[in-house]
Amino acid sequence: MLGRAATIAERDQLRRVQSALGLRDNDALWLVLYALQFYESLYRQFPKEIGKEAKRILDETRTTADATIRASVEAAKADLAKAIASAARDVARDAARRQMLQWLVVGMLLGVALLGAGVEIGLRMAG
Repeated sequence: MLGRAATIAERDQLRRVQSALGLRDNDALWLVLYALQFYESLYRQFPKEIGKEAKRILDETRTTADATIRASVEAAKADLAKAIASAARDVARDAARRQMLQWLVVGMLLGVALLGAGVEIGLRMAG
């Protein structure tokens, strides 16, 4: 009925039941006991199978999480590189603008000075 030979532990358990219940070898209750024993052997396998499946799922989850983390790190690196490049452009533009303003002011002052000198020279020559 089990589809295999009973183990020593299973035989010992059946003998204890036989002794405790006072069963004879041809008692009809044996069929029920064999069926219960069969299901008990099946139920003993469930924790092992559940453990194997849980390990498989955990491994799969770990692999997926590692891949996701690696992808996120690469995306963060790319975003950081873009932000650094943008900040560098902004700093360079601001520095160029400041330098241009400085030269513009110096040029204007030089122009005013030359204009003043021209006026002074013109007044001295005219007078």
